[in-house]
Amino acid sequence: MTMTTDEDARPCNVQHKKPCHDCPWRRKAVPGWLGANNATEWLNFAHGEAKVDCHTVKGDPQPQCVGIATYRANILKLPRDPSILRGKVDRKSVFATPGEFIDHHTKSAKDG
Repeated sequence: MTMTTDEDARPCNVQHKKPCHDCPWRRKAVPGWLGANNATEWLNFAHGEAKVDCHTVKGDPQPQCVGIATYRANILKLPRDPSILRGKVDRKSVFATPGEFIDHHTKSAKDG
């Protein structure tokens, strides 16, 4: 699997519906693949009001991260800003609790 960084983002002007193949919010994400932020910082974004752009595509308008939108739906977090993407509940594919996210993304450090 190829991991995509912001620098590798491909052009796309359409909001996608499912998390990207290497989205850190997917249960199948590579442990520790979090870009410039750590797991706690990502959870702060998700539980706050941050608008989070997708790291695999760039466009105008800029597509937002479906993974974080789905995670927010899973934890029943509804952003107040109507311009922030709202996802649909999917606890099978996307983490459903902060603990699951932290455990997954720190497991390589624990196992190492």
